[in-house]
Amino acid sequence: MTRRLFIDDGDVDRIDNLARVLHQPAKYHGNAIVRPDRRWDNCAIQIRTTPAWDPEARRFHMIYQSAAEALDAEPPEDGRSFACYAASEDGVNWEKPDLGLFEYAGRDWAGRPLGTANNILPTAKGMLQGPIYDGADPDPERRFKGMRNDARSLQAAVSADCLTWRDLEGAAVPSFDEAHLTHDAARGLFIATPKRHGPYGRSFALSTSRDFDTWTEPELIFHADQQDQENGFRRVRRFLDDPAYLAPVFNRPEEWRTDVYNFPLFPYEGLYLALPVMHHWIGKHPPGYENVDSRKTVELASSRDLRRWDRVAGRAPFMELSPVGDGSAYDTGQLVVTNGPVRRNDELWFYYVGLRHRSLSFHDEAHRGSLDTSAVCLARMRIDGFVGLRGGVEWGSVTSAPLEVDGQALRVNADAWRGRVQAELLDPGTGEAIEGFARQDSRPMMADRIDEVLSWQGGSDLAALRGRTVQVRLHLWQAEIYSFWFGDLARE
Repeated sequence: MTRRLFIDDGDVDRIDNLARVLHQPAKYHGNAIVRPDRRWDNCAIQIRTTPAWDPEARRFHMIYQSAAEALDAEPPEDGRSFACYAASEDGVNWEKPDLGLFEYAGRDWAGRPLGTANNILPTAKGMLQGPIYDGADPDPERRFKGMRNDARSLQAAVSADCLTWRDLEGAAVPSFDEAHLTHDAARGLFIATPKRHGPYGRSFALSTSRDFDTWTEPELIFHADQQDQENGFRRVRRFLDDPAYLAPVFNRPEEWRTDVYNFPLFPYEGLYLALPVMHHWIGKHPPGYENVDSRKTVELASSRDLRRWDRVAGRAPFMELSPVGDGSAYDTGQLVVTNGPVRRNDELWFYYVGLRHRSLSFHDEAHRGSLDTSAVCLARMRIDGFVGLRGGVEWGSVTSAPLEVDGQALRVNADAWRGRVQAELLDPGTGEAIEGFARQDSRPMMADRIDEVLSWQGGSDLAALRGRTVQVRLHLWQAEIYSFWFGDLARE
């Protein structure tokens, strides 16, 4: 039973005296949950895909791409970049098990070869888009899916155990270096958003597949516009003017502009939500000037068809860089988010990559400043807590679009511990309250709960209205509501 959110007006007919409020997830107090702490990942760790929950093994699987500084006379075999594996039972505490799959040529401080005592996955190199667990695939050899960055394409690959991967011949999507992969299990759809060049630079396209073997031709769906340039100018000035934030290494105002660095998207309660990472240029790098120093801001966008996207809350930041502080935070220079949250403990958990820098000075480059520069981080928010409708000292209300009653009870996710939430059900034809479900019969909710049944003096069972089209009107005083839906009478 789909929850109705207030991210857009798709399920809303009218809002009176309520403010629409965007909420940012709270960053985990420890900031990083997977850090560079091995010889083969001592510079940086990056992911683009939310860890995959495996219901059979009852653990999360993560594949991260590492960058390593070679401390030996000769660089380790396979260069300085590796695909590595991590596992967790709770999503916070992660292990990097020795897998015995790769002969690492590096040596310990006593000069002994490190050998296969590592968590390197040789067949997953370049796989930033994965793993995704697909329990619906009848072939156990394709239970896990992912896509690797291969030259200028995304190459589809599958695995039975998330450790050994094989490419699917002919299954590829044209792309550049940044892309994302999502699985909409409810619709049986795999969704790739490959990088493209658009009107203002980095942009993103859409390619989909039903079978993971055949992919549609990519079509451009999201790019920056002139409003993003204005927003970018203001954000860059803020970073430059506030000494609490990391100072850029290169700053050339004539080169300031904004494009889109990442575009991860995910299905959520009948919508598609995206977390576009807006890339605010500050100045190009010498001597080649092929890349730029910049800062990043994560925004929120919504869609009902994957092609037309609405920017939520006037493009306000959904996630932002952290101040430098005591130096313990990783996300002071860059943010790179993954393809959607995990639901844990009545919360949404957002995994992202925090990077200490976007650019290093020549001095820092020469003095091993590239060590320990990025890690996997975590941020959390309440279920459905993206956008709320908030009421103050005067009553306000929201009236839904006409909806079919498809459950036994009206349930809400609301914070009313200091206020009130009341409900009434209206006949869409007359606009009048349905007998027994008027506001004056509504028992007020006075609690902060993610799942609460609203009731009336005659009870809360909507069995007599099942299948009927109604409008829901919710009245708020000193309260905030995040979602409502028709569900079961017992807690879901």
